[in-house]
Amino acid sequence: MPDANTSTDNLTFVDPSPVARRLLWHLFSIGSRRVTQVDRHERFEKPGAHLFWVQSGEGELEYKSAKFELKRGKKVWLVDMSRPRTYLPAPGKHLTIVGFRFGGPGLEFWHEAIRVEENPEFILDDARISSTLQSELLRLVRRKPTGWEWQVHLRITELLGTLLMARELLTSPHAELPVPVVRVLNAIAANPLRDWKAKELAVIAKVSYSGLRAAFQKSGQGTVHEHIQRARLDQARLLLADKRLSIKDVSGQLNFSSEFYFSHFFRHHTGMTPTDFRQHLKG
Repeated sequence: MPDANTSTDNLTFVDPSPVARRLLWHLFSIGSRRVTQVDRHERFEKPGAHLFWVQSGEGELEYKSAKFELKRGKKVWLVDMSRPRTYLPAPGKHLTIVGFRFGGPGLEFWHEAIRVEENPEFILDDARISSTLQSELLRLVRRKPTGWEWQVHLRITELLGTLLMARELLTSPHAELPVPVVRVLNAIAANPLRDWKAKELAVIAKVSYSGLRAAFQKSGQGTVHEHIQRARLDQARLLLADKRLSIKDVSGQLNFSSEFYFSHFFRHHTGMTPTDFRQHLKG
């Protein structure tokens, strides 16, 4: 908990549904905090992340025995809430930060992939990305239209993909590939749970469907369909490693029409059922 009398909160707290807690990125709170004194937070009792940026003022973030300068600009910060962290306004000044706290299945893998432990700081090409997202999430939380938790999940997923791109974790391995192929690989990697169709990827690649097929063949990446299937299989393995998720949950996250079709897909590509795969992990 933060120290007393260190901040003024303008936060909206969210109570995620059981389905959202098990299957989706879900919000814990969203809003702003005005910090006027040292504001220390201990470990959060549940896996979570805090993504924020500076609205006004300046200061520092103490995280993992390192300090990071906090000031307004194109930077955002993503911290693992299972780690202690301290927000320190500059002497004689305040520090107002805006953002949201969230959780979801596989969060620890995202922390690892984005290398949050090493550096929680990200530079965005467009500073409006974060503020636009904040407005969209607040609107969804306050109005709660049908399917709002799924919309929250999609927007957070898109932002996490942007953070991957900001670290060049998706683009650098494909530097020598044709631009249309790189666009497709990045789109799939940024949202691997989506049930991608080859024709919609052709639109993203800005080429015809036949042109995209030819580009994939020449690049040595196999077919578009094969890459989609590999991405889904990688995600299936990742989700099955999370014991909190049932096989039906995993099937739903991967947009299979039923658990039966998911099991058929997994066995076809791996030679074992999802249950066999989990038993293999235990061994």
